[in-house]
Amino acid sequence: MQRSRESRMTIKSKYAVAIANPFVWPYVRRGAERMLNDMAAYLKNRGYAVCVYAMAPQREKEERDGITYFLTKERFKSGKRQFNSCHYFAFALQKILREKPLDIVHCLSYFDAYAAIKARERFRLDYKVVFQSGGIPVRQYFRAVPIDWFFFRKVIRKADAVLVVSRFAQEKLKQDFSCESEVMPPPVAVESFWRKGPDTEPNPAEPKILFVGDVTEHRKGAQVLCKAFAEVKKVYSKATLHLSGKINQTVISNLLKEKDIRSAADDIHFLGLGTVGQLPSLYRSASVTVLPAVWEAFGLVLVESLAAGTPIVGVNHGGIPDIISDRAVGSLFEPAPFQEQTLNVKGLTRAILKTLQTVQTKEQIRRTQKLCGRHADKFSWSALGPSYENLYQRLMN
Repeated sequence: MQRSRESRMTIKSKYAVAIANPFVWPYVRRGAERMLNDMAAYLKNRGYAVCVYAMAPQREKEERDGITYFLTKERFKSGKRQFNSCHYFAFALQKILREKPLDIVHCLSYFDAYAAIKARERFRLDYKVVFQSGGIPVRQYFRAVPIDWFFFRKVIRKADAVLVVSRFAQEKLKQDFSCESEVMPPPVAVESFWRKGPDTEPNPAEPKILFVGDVTEHRKGAQVLCKAFAEVKKVYSKATLHLSGKINQTVISNLLKEKDIRSAADDIHFLGLGTVGQLPSLYRSASVTVLPAVWEAFGLVLVESLAAGTPIVGVNHGGIPDIISDRAVGSLFEPAPFQEQTLNVKGLTRAILKTLQTVQTKEQIRRTQKLCGRHADKFSWSALGPSYENLYQRLMN
């Protein structure tokens, strides 16, 4: 049974915080999983008692850098939306949450947020529930999956705080669900991407264009980027395009045989998934990082690139404009009418060329690196982390 909030507050000045998400590193590596990892480390270093609830191939209790991970064995592993491992986690987590006294459960998906709210009701637990939506919530998504709609509706009604990661997501949540929320971008461990030592400087005559993301996911825009790259090659004949992320041979073949891409195929390099540790050097060696994704809730890779001193290009949609708010560090292009992905090849080409023009000399490169680094610092844990602590304080008082 949990202690009363009053008695807990007299025992410690910091709170007991659980961070929950269906998936976790190293088994899954996406924005939410990165957020979970970094948030757990930040809160622990700030003196909070932190634990993590997630799923893994096997059930286990694991210590990682002084943080306890309670990992539920993943079941119903399937791509089907009607019932999958996330739904299983939403039910399994309820009983687990009553085993440890907590002040705050910070949930990075509506599945674990539903579990936290149901457990609080069922077992009369005494903690606050923070739901942070890492995506862009739209009503249409839930039409085909009634159970998800049931979960989500309960969460936005019962959570003590509802957070979103961008202004675009905030507007959509209010428009589609009449739900008020607070914009709190996901902080980034920018120091992991700082330029340290004698990195290879990008060569203005041989610009290296970098894409980091799931190449197989159409909305990410790898196809339009390859087409724009073929146009960039007409100006920079020695330019190369490097795509780092999930890929398969079928997608590669389909991309490279397209008429508008074939002429540049020899200079398009698919790097595969790689490791998180390889990312800093990839960013540092690039002339520009491009993310032409629509419906992007935030765009962590863009902040990482800026932290490495590399300018960025993105589409004026979703959360990306929140990052490219200063034209000194990158360029935006309009998505134009689109369905699954942007088709604005001309707009993307112009944005890439415009950004490349800012790094044509050593002086320009060094100046841009400094500006990018300073801009990235606005999204660091030292800049944004205190806002999360302030939220916890408000909820507990």
